Amino acid sequence: MYVSSSRTGGRTRVRTPGIPSKCWCGVGIIELVSKSTPNPYSRYYQCLYAAQRKVINDNHVFKWVDEAFTEEIQ
Repeated sequence: MYVSSSRTGGRTRVRTPGIPSKCWCGVGIIELVSKSTPNPYSRYYQCLYAAQRKVINDNHVFKWVDEAFTEEIQ
């Protein structure tokens, strides 16, 4: 299994392949549907904390569903 890590703001983030179950902050993940012009109706996973607070460009989990599924089957 491929696992990468990065250091951000004193915290170490681990990016695991496949479908995420929890964010690095300990909060769960939800599945949402994009309403943006570049990616209309595309499904993605996001940290519940970041989604509730409409946080953008942060270090909380964000992953496209099709990318997660592809990683799951590899």
